Formats: sequence, structure tokens, C-alpha cells
Amino acid sequence: MNPDLVLVRRFMANGGEAVAVDSNPLAVALGCVLEAWEPGRRELVFRYEPQQTFRQGAGVVQGGAVATMLDFAMAFAGFTQLADDAVLSTLTMNVVFQKAARSARYTAHGRIEKPGRRVMFAAAEISDGEAVIATATSTLLVLPAGQALAKPGGETA
Repeated sequence: MNPDLVLVRRFMANGGEAVAVDSNPLAVALGCVLEAWEPGRRELVFRYEPQQTFRQGAGVVQGGAVATMLDFAMAFAGFTQLADDAVLSTLTMNVVFQKAARSARYTAHGRIEKPGRRVMFAAAEISDGEAVIATATSTLLVLPAGQALAKPGGETA
């Protein structure tokens, strides 16, 4: 089972008590913490404190890192709706940047707008405590756990 999914399930089972996301190195580097779970809204709340590695010369967090934080928020929200015998893959993601990311700490809300057996639709926003930095929408593909995803060159994941 995907270690990110295991972490989300443990977080939900423990009543949404804050937990650092230590299930993959990128989440660790971004200082990702699961802070809250709102089941009625199918929403997870995250805190991020990205390492200096993600800052550009002007001190702004690089846009790809902001998009990654949004992607984590939406995918993890998808895990809250996923059956144990399924996996999730991001099909599309659209990001709208609204402000430069200059802060040290961010809050992201990821939610599932429409759950489904084969496709889920997700949305997220990330803020710096004063204003929204960026918003995103995503289409998530739900696959049976045993179905491998094809890699370039015909290999399987």
C-alpha cells in the first residue's frame, strides 16, 4: 500500500491530530504537516514550511514548489475517499498564481469536490496567513491497486 495513503488513514483514525508527513522525502523537504480533517467537506488542511532550497534569488518560493504543495493537498484529500484496493494518479492539474510566495509558512486546504469510482475532481488553495498565494484544480484517476501504470518506454510502475 502507498505509504502516503497509510499515513492519511492513520491521521484520520487518530481523530485528525497533527502529524508530520514523513512518508516521502519531498514532503519532508517542504515541511509538510497534516493539521486537520473536515470529513463533511472532504477536506484536509496542511501546513508547509519549505526549506531554503525551494527559494529563488529574490527569496520567493519557486512556482513548481508551490504547485507541488497544492498537488499534495489534492492527492491526499483524494486518499480520504479512496478504497483500500485502489491507487490514485493525478491526470490534470491547473494552477493559478495570485501572489509571490515570500513567507516562511503556508497553509493549504485540499478538498475533493466530486468523488467517484474512476475519477475524482479536486481543488486546493494555499495562503501565507494574509492572502491566497495560489489555487489549483485537479482531475484524479482511480485505479485498482493491482493495475500498474505504464512508464515511458513501456516499463510498468
